[in-house]
This record gives sequence, C-alpha cells and structure tokens, in this order.
Amino acid sequence: MGFKFTSKTLGVPFLLLAMAGAAVGILRLFHRTTPLEPLHSMAASPLYEAGDKTMTVYVKAVATEDGKLVNQAATIRESKDRVNQMKQALLAYLNGPRTGKVQVPVPEGTALNEFYLTPTGSAVADLSLAQVEKGRVGFYQEALFVRCLIDTLTGNFFEIKQVKILVDGQDQPTLFGHYALGTSEAAMPVTTNGNSQF
Repeated sequence: MGFKFTSKTLGVPFLLLAMAGAAVGILRLFHRTTPLEPLHSMAASPLYEAGDKTMTVYVKAVATEDGKLVNQAATIRESKDRVNQMKQALLAYLNGPRTGKVQVPVPEGTALNEFYLTPTGSAVADLSLAQVEKGRVGFYQEALFVRCLIDTLTGNFFEIKQVKILVDGQDQPTLFGHYALGTSEAAMPVTTNGNSQF
C-alpha cells in the first residue's frame, strides 16, 4: 500500500511551483526602483562663504556612561544653500567626537563621497567604507550608526523626508553585513535641551 507517483500527483506540485515563479516575476516587474535624481549635488558649489554666520545643529551621539542617544551640539556655517548646510551637518556627524563622555557611533575610516537632495525630499548620502575594518563592526554598532546618521539629518532639516545610504555610489543590502538598509527610519524629535525624546 505505498504511494504511487502518477502524472496527476506530479502535475500539482509542478503547477504550484510554476505559479509561484510567475508571481515572483510579476512582483519584480512592478517593484523596480526608480533612480534618484539630485536636486542639488555637493560638488556644484562651495559649502559656505567666508562671511556666512555660524549656526548650531544637533548631531546624534551616544553618552558613554549610560549608552543613551543624545543630541550633541555642533557648529556649522549658515550657507545660503540649504543642501550645503545639510552636508556640513552630515560631515559634523561623520567627523564627530570618538573620545570623551559623548561619542558618535561612526566606524573609524568612514568618509563621505557625495551628498545630494532629490526634489521629493530624499537625502542621499554616498559613503566610502574602504578604510573601515569591517570585521570590527557588529550589528549593534552598524544599526546605531545608521540610525544616528538618519536622525542627524532629519532632526535638523525639515525638508528631508527620508534618507538613502549608498556605498561608493551603489545600493547595498547592508553596510557591514549585519543591519539591512531600507530607505529611512522615523526621526526622533529634537527638544530644546538637546536630548532626544525616548
């Protein structure tokens, strides 16, 4: 009384497999990403002029005593071009303090290749990770780095609706093999005392 393989019993799994393959193909067809076109590129103009006033932005960082995220004040120039202000804030985050009571969770060696803003409010940060020792970056640091980068940009600039991170001009599923990159995460509100509301 064993089970017999017939054309009917083999046809059903084959039909289900074919239908699943067709469904995946249709989803891929309709889920194509459209290229992000820059509204402004950082290479188009200098970041600021000598006479530009200073302004304060808040860089998302970590308090070493308790591990909480805090807003660390940083000074940039009030460039006439808002995108240049955004790039300055991003550079303040990437080059922020790595010693002391408040530190940025930026892996050593991370650099900015390009930054631009699209007409739809997508900030695109193209990073270089060639100098980073990737084996020393774990899931928690990678997730914290991405979140703080996003919070630094969206917490200071209302124009930024989402943040996209590229590596050497290319979409990557992760930066260091741990945290899955999406388009953006929700920003944490910045309060007047410089701490985020958690």
